[in-house]
Amino acid sequence: MRRQILLLAALVSTVPTAAASGEAGVAAPFVASRDPAEFEQSLECLTQAVYYEARNQSADGQRAVAQVVLNRVRHPSYPNSVCGTVFQGSDRATGCQFSFTCDGSMYREIEPYAWDFAQQIAREALSGSVYRPVGLALNYHSTSIRPYWAPSLTRQAVVGAHIFYRRPESTEASFTQNPGEEVMAAPSVVSRQVTPRSSPGRGARVRYETAILEIPVVERPVRFRTINAPRTTTSRPAASRPAAGTRTRPRVSVESGVRVTRGS
Repeated sequence: MRRQILLLAALVSTVPTAAASGEAGVAAPFVASRDPAEFEQSLECLTQAVYYEARNQSADGQRAVAQVVLNRVRHPSYPNSVCGTVFQGSDRATGCQFSFTCDGSMYREIEPYAWDFAQQIAREALSGSVYRPVGLALNYHSTSIRPYWAPSLTRQAVVGAHIFYRRPESTEASFTQNPGEEVMAAPSVVSRQVTPRSSPGRGARVRYETAILEIPVVERPVRFRTINAPRTTTSRPAASRPAAGTRTRPRVSVESGVRVTRGS
């Protein structure tokens, strides 16, 4: 019996894991910067991605989004920092990788509880937690849409309201990019980056200064009279009013069998 147990254990140990074999495997734990400032910057950007993309979903739905962001950071097709990946393309009118960075979502007031929850998910992911069901997925979309690029990728998993995809024949060996120095978002993005942090000022509504358009108004004299006051005709031109006692009734006569009216 003991010999059978040892033999079974030996067989199990020789079976390659998904991460080791690289066959639609699992991402390696993310290694974030040890610099406190860079870590906080990465945490801020990853929290924004989790919050705006999946704040109404379960914890698994939020972990899945965070995993895709970190998968992209390690893939050569994307920037090698969290903020660079999250805000990639947001300086253009079209082409942003995450729609919330360019569709005005970040101007809205945040929900404090949802923000704190998303931040905890992001912190765990940056600290090495891996959400295995997503595997090596680099793309996802809402279950309510069908983007043109979906058929060209391999469906990996459905988590919450998102469908996740990996690239065909993608293996762990494809993720060769090491996270580099964290960078701030581009200036054009920073001006829109108004998501409050976990600070005393969080939750404050953003106010905008807008130009005031002055429209000239042509003032016209207003006619009015006091209630129950006798009507006056002083505003009418004198020439348009007949003199007192000059108004006569029209004269009617018959000429050659035709009725003719003269005067008024």
